[in-house]
Amino acid sequence: MKIKGLLHDHIDGCAVLVQKICEFYKLANMPFPFSSIEAWIDFFQNPQEDIIKRFSTINNVLQTAEALEELGYAYGKYRAEQGYVYVEAKFAPQYHTHGGLSMRQATEAMRAGLSKAEKKYSIRILPQICIGRETDAETGIEIAKICLDYGGEVVMDLACDEANHPPEKHLAAYKLTYKTCVRRDCHTGEWVLPEPKKTYRRRLLQNIRTAVYKLKADGISHAIPLVDDPRLVAYMADNGIRLSGCPAAYRHAGLIKDIEELKIPELLDAGIIYTLNTDDDLFLPPMPEVIASCQKIGLTKAHWEKIAGNVWKGAFAPDAKRYLK
Repeated sequence: MKIKGLLHDHIDGCAVLVQKICEFYKLANMPFPFSSIEAWIDFFQNPQEDIIKRFSTINNVLQTAEALEELGYAYGKYRAEQGYVYVEAKFAPQYHTHGGLSMRQATEAMRAGLSKAEKKYSIRILPQICIGRETDAETGIEIAKICLDYGGEVVMDLACDEANHPPEKHLAAYKLTYKTCVRRDCHTGEWVLPEPKKTYRRRLLQNIRTAVYKLKADGISHAIPLVDDPRLVAYMADNGIRLSGCPAAYRHAGLIKDIEELKIPELLDAGIIYTLNTDDDLFLPPMPEVIASCQKIGLTKAHWEKIAGNVWKGAFAPDAKRYLK
């Protein structure tokens, strides 16, 4: 089966960086801090290494408009060459202001690169501008205002450390976008603090409820224990709130033991707009592995057809279906 679109894809976690990382270090006039690309990949893919330190090896050299535009272009080219015709690409501008850029300038540089790739490679790329949730509420509001200024040409999202920064922290930013053309996504129900264990899934589920009912998200990503709340499942199905899943990533990260736990067939049968995604294929399973990992969980041919079609049903870009070939 071929999936032609991605609704959950982080630009700075894209595998194209294997090809580009040394170029970005040269552009930044910084020495590459590893003996080889292979050594960097080993470091980056090591789950024992701190995730912030891993991503710092990328974001430290993405602090100029030139670098961000080049990454946006390279990302779009790479996804198009993989056969994708529609992607929603996630980018958090707050991590790219250490060299003097404002968040608005960082956003515009990334959009410029993505736009060039769109035009050259006939791929539709809808930017998702993320609030890195560890930031303060005021910065979240500033990002929301940036999203508003693009008049629906970008999506707003909430990403990163869910365990220590639950979704309600950035409620004020989300409220700014109510009754506007800005679509709202939210990483939620992925992970919370491990203790107490007996309330772990309940706390994950509470974050999902907050994202859906309070943040009024049009889409959510992850939602690992969603199936535990049939009323919430029904609400999401009735209101067309999509669910961007990354099942192979959860198993890889140890967040679940088996993909069957997600009950993907049951969610599809209930009307959930469920899609399969890679998340960050620089260090998480690529799409062929994602698909292979879901082959033994009871998905029928009709389920697979729904998954493929849900990309277009759930896409936030109003012109997405024009790219369906």
